[in-house]
Amino acid sequence: MKINKLLLNSLLAGVFIASFMGYTQEKEKESYAMVNLQYIMPKIGMEKAFEKAVKEHNNLYHKDGPYKASVDNILTGPETGWYVWLMGPNTFSELDGSPGDGAHADHWTKSVAPTIAEYGRSEFWKYNEKLSYNNLKASAKYETIWMIDLKRGDYYRFKALMLKIREAHEKKAEDSILIYENQFNANDGREIAIVWPFNTWAELDIDNGGIKKTYEEIYGEGSWQDAMDEWTEITESIVSHVWRIGL
Repeated sequence: MKINKLLLNSLLAGVFIASFMGYTQEKEKESYAMVNLQYIMPKIGMEKAFEKAVKEHNNLYHKDGPYKASVDNILTGPETGWYVWLMGPNTFSELDGSPGDGAHADHWTKSVAPTIAEYGRSEFWKYNEKLSYNNLKASAKYETIWMIDLKRGDYYRFKALMLKIREAHEKKAEDSILIYENQFNANDGREIAIVWPFNTWAELDIDNGGIKKTYEEIYGEGSWQDAMDEWTEITESIVSHVWRIGL
């Protein structure tokens, strides 16, 4: 039986559109966790006043839900001394309803802004749950953060490597490793953030061999060196920081 070519094209187009709409609706159902970061430098000598004012502002307008906010302080690296105001976790859609004008803006202008010397970068970081291993049982006090610049086109290699590293962390079941991805590429070497929470500086003196032993138990002797060689090939640069978090 012959089928009219126009009818066949229409049927195929209908199948494609239906499949695409189903895919789109499925994607829309996916949830994710994103954090909005605003870098802020207080005026010299007003750091404590800034912390106090921000805490008051957060308690009034950012206490819970997708607009919950906190403030961190960068302790090492090129932006030492800067504070980071964080809001989230949330989604882009939820940002449309975030506190804005009115009493919220007035409070920031009158109570927080007078303590600020400069506003810095504003970023949106999405948590990659599939590449992360979160073993946190309580809030940490500090974080080691690596800001990573990947070589163009090598994200697929990074993803494959991090899935293996995540598996090793999951098997070891000790330290957490959290992966975030910058949602707006500014060509500044800040595409990926890898975060390791910790509670005391003394933890940095503990040499537990890292994840190498567990990694090689899964993938074989010498596999960790292969992983490090791969890491060297796919990364352009790494900038390391320590942050004091949740002030």
